[in-house]
Amino acid sequence: MGATNTPWELDEAFRRRFEKRIYISLPERNARSFMFKGHTDGIPNTMQEEDFNTLADHSEMYSGADIKTVAKEANYMPIRTC
Repeated sequence: MGATNTPWELDEAFRRRFEKRIYISLPERNARSFMFKGHTDGIPNTMQEEDFNTLADHSEMYSGADIKTVAKEANYMPIRTC
């Protein structure tokens, strides 16, 4: 089992060993906004709906894993400040 965001960079011999290939497209704008909301749920913040939409606009080529990483880093910023 394997996963990658850049399958075109994998060696052809490596790719031949996988019997099935499933393409999962990158999330659309509404899905990205929903993901950002989900990763900040339960964490006190002052973000409004328009802020989540702005994040979605600026994260066009982000995968779900990328969004999770960005949200995690943002959630730790207040701790790092202290």
